Amino acid sequence: MLTTIQLRIARDILLMFAVSLFVLTLMVMFIGVAREAMNQGLGIAGVLRLIPYALPNALSIAVPGTALFSVCCVYGRMSADNEFTAMQSVGISPMPAIWPAIVITTLMSLGTVKLIDAAFTWGFHGAQHVVMSSVENIAYSVLQRDRSFQHGPLTLTVRDVDGKNLIEPVINIRRENDGPISINARRAELSYDDKVRGLTLRVTEGSATMGDKAAFHFPDTFVHTVPLDDCKPYDVLTANPSHMPMSDFATAGVKQLNAIHVRESAIAVHTGFNLMASRYDEIGGREAHTRSESLVSGRKRLKRLDTELHRRWASGFTCLALVLVGIPFAIRMRTADTMTTFGTVFLPTLLVYYPIFALTLDMAKEGRMPPSAVWIANAVFLAISLLLMRRNAYSRA
Repeated sequence: MLTTIQLRIARDILLMFAVSLFVLTLMVMFIGVAREAMNQGLGIAGVLRLIPYALPNALSIAVPGTALFSVCCVYGRMSADNEFTAMQSVGISPMPAIWPAIVITTLMSLGTVKLIDAAFTWGFHGAQHVVMSSVENIAYSVLQRDRSFQHGPLTLTVRDVDGKNLIEPVINIRRENDGPISINARRAELSYDDKVRGLTLRVTEGSATMGDKAAFHFPDTFVHTVPLDDCKPYDVLTANPSHMPMSDFATAGVKQLNAIHVRESAIAVHTGFNLMASRYDEIGGREAHTRSESLVSGRKRLKRLDTELHRRWASGFTCLALVLVGIPFAIRMRTADTMTTFGTVFLPTLLVYYPIFALTLDMAKEGRMPPSAVWIANAVFLAISLLLMRRNAYSRA
């Protein structure tokens, strides 16, 4: 009998989850992602190319709320129909009826971890490539609307746009190791160069200044390409932890730790030689300050790597944490009104779970808490769920 009940509960949860996930993901993708992309001038073709890369992120956002809605619907209806009371009247504990939801949402949580990993890596880089390859269309669309466009190191202001011609453009290009470039011209055109992943500017009849070093006037067409993306090869020692695959975290951690030891040794060696040579002014000089900053940066990155791994796992298991609280709430409220039960559980989630998670994540990144602190929000909801289930058991005993 229990197996039959469990199978029915599992079927109802999965059916409700599939329908709700489809609707919610559709809303996120086409009302959120597609609308914003169109507003930014990406175009229909660009939006269609962007959808596959945005899908993992949309699913990872939708799964926890959809899982909570599903269990609130199923267990709220069962409690309203007195099915749990009927089970207890024949000596059957309600706990076996809860296990299907726990098993299903545990598997969903594992799947959500993989979705988050895909969204932060494959999805992020893929979306960046789509946006980058469409930057020419985006630039013209934004310039026609706002007369100003900024992307990466490039800032462009125009008086008017006539087709592909930019009328009286003012171009400013920031450079890391040198002064900025400023260009004023009568007209200009933009085109995207995929080889350098940047915008090529064809500027006619204008003048340019390169910081305080040089200034010149050009009566003809001046061509300059501005790279908009850092095309450095991927390296686990320098890559942004937020956009690294989880499979690389272990290797990155070891390499970062070795790099920290090398920097510590270099500081110790240089300090020792300076003391022996009585060069006390160099102990706190510019080079020593640069080495100290590099060491601090390396230690921060190591903390970021550890925190990022815990963050993705804890974010994935948000699904299970919400469901564990939603089940006893739905049973206790004894109402078939799914939205009332869902709102009662989801409101504390917004007010309690996510603020705790965001706070512990920031503190862990800064090193004020251990990386495992990002699990605190999940632990709080687990404690609340155990307390609610215990109260349900005693109230029905």
